[in-house]
Amino acid sequence: MADARPVPLIVDCDRTLTRADMAIEACVRFGKQHWTHWFILMWWMLTGRAAMKTQLARACPVDAGRLPVNACVTAIIDEARRDGRPVILASAGHRRNLSRVARTLGPFDAVIGSSRSGNAKGRAKLDAIRAIIGDAPFDYVGDSKADRILWRAARTAYTVGVTTGATDERRLEQPKPVWRALIKAMRPHQWAKNALVFVPLLTAGLIGDGEAVMRAALAFVLLSLLASSVYLVNDTLDIEADRAHRTKHKRPIASGALPIPVALAAAALFVAVALGGALIGLGLPGTLALGGYFVLTVAYSFYIKSTVIADVVALAMLYTVRLVIGAAAIGVPVSGWLLLFSMFFFLSLAYLKRYIELRQATGPDHRLLGGRGYAPSDVDIVAISGVSSGMVSLLVVALFAEAMAKDGSYASGGLLWLLVLPLLYWLNRVWMMARRGEVDGDPVAFAIRDRKSILLGVIILAIVAAAKFVPAGWWSGLGS
Repeated sequence: MADARPVPLIVDCDRTLTRADMAIEACVRFGKQHWTHWFILMWWMLTGRAAMKTQLARACPVDAGRLPVNACVTAIIDEARRDGRPVILASAGHRRNLSRVARTLGPFDAVIGSSRSGNAKGRAKLDAIRAIIGDAPFDYVGDSKADRILWRAARTAYTVGVTTGATDERRLEQPKPVWRALIKAMRPHQWAKNALVFVPLLTAGLIGDGEAVMRAALAFVLLSLLASSVYLVNDTLDIEADRAHRTKHKRPIASGALPIPVALAAAALFVAVALGGALIGLGLPGTLALGGYFVLTVAYSFYIKSTVIADVVALAMLYTVRLVIGAAAIGVPVSGWLLLFSMFFFLSLAYLKRYIELRQATGPDHRLLGGRGYAPSDVDIVAISGVSSGMVSLLVVALFAEAMAKDGSYASGGLLWLLVLPLLYWLNRVWMMARRGEVDGDPVAFAIRDRKSILLGVIILAIVAAAKFVPAGWWSGLGS
């Protein structure tokens, strides 16, 4: 007589039911808390995977409600529950975290996971399943090569990752190329900020020098790779805050589309290529400038961005360092006026970015934003500081114009006074639009897409070019 008992459905958790890897994310959260924790992690690794997972589950319990869920797997689970089949959550993750997942995404009839006594992976997981259901048939949903021993023992092998090697394989979704998620996580649209490396090329009057242009272009490419490496690290560190954000939860790492090990490996490769390429193509000054940018961005990602005021100063410095990189690449000194203007101008935009985040915050006025040192009640002082910084940058432009009118470095230095007008208009416009909720996220990214901002940028370049190359006497000749 055939066995009429319903066939259990066994479901893996990491990268299957959820698109996250709880152990890896716990390592990131624990290491982020303090730099000494990275050494503790290395010690835990030496004690074995099971012991390390136990320590991490205690130190950094998972927030199961924020984990990205795989809809095709939950659909199989819902169907099994409707059919009255037992559903068991079985994973190599620690059973404490799995119990939290089960309470959030369940109910599950049983939970199998790792503990200090053993790592529930591969054969150990199969033995644990057999201890519960005996020799009864079962269906298994998994994602990795370690699951093939379970797929071979299962009646039906469901996969959301690698091929199962089983005779009855059911693919729940088509694999998506990781490289697409990687490119998105690299944020190539943000590379436009790195065009600042070409500014010293313009101010030094070397735009017609082919070698200088090539060196500036190389600096742009290497800086973009370095910036992308930091974006990958930053998104890895910010994974919890991003998942709680109304739009950032769609980012590749937060959504689980890009596994953390792939992101960190790519980041390390980009750093090596960028600094190695700089040493070969730009020499020691360019390499040191790029290295300084990298050190500052890493410090920002790990520590500075959660410190009030210091975070916006660091952001302004990162923009200013781009000018230094451009100057080092072509071997010219960078103007002190340009550096001073850059610091105050981009300080205004850094405050604007925080202002937008505070305006979008939904929590209590006294509670700090996730990963930031600001509370919504700080919004007014942030706005005042940002607008004031922008006005100081305009004062620097005016003083620069006055100095250049007497210095003779520009053919028509007096024309530089005209720079104040488009800059004044743009700064006031972008702050007013942000106040109305019309600027979402990064103001620099907004400027790149905004037609009026692009037009004003062209006007500013035209004014600088006219001041640099058009003789002062030409104006009087035009009127005669």
